Amino acid sequence: MFFDWSSTDFKPNGNALRMTYDVAGATFLAASTSAPELFVNFVGTFVTNGDIGLGTIVGSSVFNILVIAGVCGIFTQPTKLDWWPVTRDTAWYLIAIASLTYVLWDSLVMWYEAFALLLLYISYVIQLSFDRRIQNLVRHEHAESELLDEDPMTREEEPLKGFRDHVCAKPKTEYNFYQWTWWAIKYPAELMLACTVPSARSIFFLSMISAILWISLISYLLTWFLTILGYNLNIPDAIMGLTVLAAGTSVPEVASSYIVSKKGYGSMAICNAIGSNTFDILVCLGLPWLLKILIYQQKIDIDSTALTITTAMLVVTAAVLYLGLLARRFVMGKTVGYLSIIFYALFLIIACTLEILLNKEKMCDIQD
Repeated sequence: MFFDWSSTDFKPNGNALRMTYDVAGATFLAASTSAPELFVNFVGTFVTNGDIGLGTIVGSSVFNILVIAGVCGIFTQPTKLDWWPVTRDTAWYLIAIASLTYVLWDSLVMWYEAFALLLLYISYVIQLSFDRRIQNLVRHEHAESELLDEDPMTREEEPLKGFRDHVCAKPKTEYNFYQWTWWAIKYPAELMLACTVPSARSIFFLSMISAILWISLISYLLTWFLTILGYNLNIPDAIMGLTVLAAGTSVPEVASSYIVSKKGYGSMAICNAIGSNTFDILVCLGLPWLLKILIYQQKIDIDSTALTITTAMLVVTAAVLYLGLLARRFVMGKTVGYLSIIFYALFLIIACTLEILLNKEKMCDIQD
């Protein structure tokens, strides 16, 4: 239900602003699918006072770049990408990484540093608004990018399910035991969401508010639970964020990118992944940090020294994807997919090892 809102809400906005597919994927779709990361960092910043939010966003950035490219490359047909939007969003992502690395270098976050992150994202959006003009200058030709006049997220053979379909749906007779079990597990959640989240097709604003409330509640419970679990198992917050929470909060990006890539919109899929990372770093970190500093009039301390090094390693992950696409002449296929998955596994091993070796062993204080 959350994804139904995010995938349909950006369509009218993209149409109204005359956006191309890649720009819509890098802005509206990226922002809507990054809601879990935003709320997780709000909880990590204001409630648990630990590094779980920062770890989640760093881990989510790597997950978005490498796992999404892996899933789209392995499980969809080879797709030819436009080099310009991939290069454009990768360049902005590298700027975001460099900015975050500078902010974290002294393990302190000042108000002007958090504010600078937000200003960078505003600059990114402004640049996107002039994207076609810039393309004309760079390509030395008229950029005829396809405008967003159709929503690839909803171009399905069967219509979207409504309230009656969710509540009254029964498992198919050909389901096996595991499919019946999965249907029984997810039905209570589907029923609850169908009763509380109105259709995004009719009352999209109310649907947005309901989805945000659900995402905030689930993010709070998940972050609180993993913080308690990590405390009892003596696992640093950053590791919990880099692994479990990062993968969990990135599910919307994987789903949206897979769907649009399967329909042939590879540039939108990759721009969604990279744009989500830029939004995560500049907004999902910058906004909660700035609000806390302004409210409590105190700097934010970063407990984990390893996260600074891990953040700098994000440059390597972005370079792996871009150079892999460049070597394949911007064709996203199985070669790029398998390469991305392998490097994601290597990143997790290195990041968790650094966290264990360099961790100051300061667990976050859990507020009652």
